[in-house]
Amino acid sequence: MKLSKLKFSSDDKVAYTFILPSFIIIVSLLGYPMLFALNQSLQDVTVFNEGSYIGLTNYINAFQDTAFMGSFGRSFAFVGFSMIGAFFIGLIIALLLNRDIFGRGFLRALIILPFIVSEVSVGVIWQWLLSPQLGVLNRMLSAVNLPTFRWLSNPFLAMVSIIMANTWRLTPFVVLILLAGLQGIDKSYYEAADVAGANHWQKFKSITLPMIKPMMLVTLVYLSFASFNQFSVIFSLTGGGPGNATEVIALNMYQNAFQHFNYGYGSALAILLFLLNVALSIFYTKVLD
Repeated sequence: MKLSKLKFSSDDKVAYTFILPSFIIIVSLLGYPMLFALNQSLQDVTVFNEGSYIGLTNYINAFQDTAFMGSFGRSFAFVGFSMIGAFFIGLIIALLLNRDIFGRGFLRALIILPFIVSEVSVGVIWQWLLSPQLGVLNRMLSAVNLPTFRWLSNPFLAMVSIIMANTWRLTPFVVLILLAGLQGIDKSYYEAADVAGANHWQKFKSITLPMIKPMMLVTLVYLSFASFNQFSVIFSLTGGGPGNATEVIALNMYQNAFQHFNYGYGSALAILLFLLNVALSIFYTKVLD
């Protein structure tokens, strides 16, 4: 249909009139910074250089930069294990809270706390939990005669630590979304399955999973975005250390842009991170469609 033949009803015009201000604000707040970053990524912009166009040089340098490629691999490990942990722990908790158990309302309120705490606070809380001398986790290990660890000094354990902290923060979101999906399932489906003699696994596989698939997609996309863009928790917990053991893409981008003052290269890394998020969103949509 040609644009000249499109006709809008009075209700459509009213709706578009109300939507337009919000649309303009969103484009201004999100679109302009993105275009600015894209333009800057094509320039050699540093604290000493106002900028000269260098084309795709920053992007080419990114894939030749061992520090960035290392952070790229660590990001995938961080995101993958965080997503697996948060999703499956959240799903189990959501299934439990969907049952008629004692104190369900209180537990729901308690579960949301890690998600509403600021990310910097999450990092500080986990610093305390993982402290070698005063940390709760080491005290629990000592209480059962197990060896204690210097969690944030060992490269492998430091990565495990930021994954645990990120999983702890993101799990409540998974619980809330999946629980909403579970409570929207008509009970008559389960009653019909009971009549047919289906067991718990068959009901979960044939009824529950298909019905909450849209919510699963929402949670996976959010977990991916939140984890790939995670900065505050890692920065406040390990600062990317020890060495660069926990330096993910977001931290590498921050260091290049705001510590090395290479704004053009930092912008290129930001664009690459954005494209990675878009690609993963498309992948999740295809897989769960």
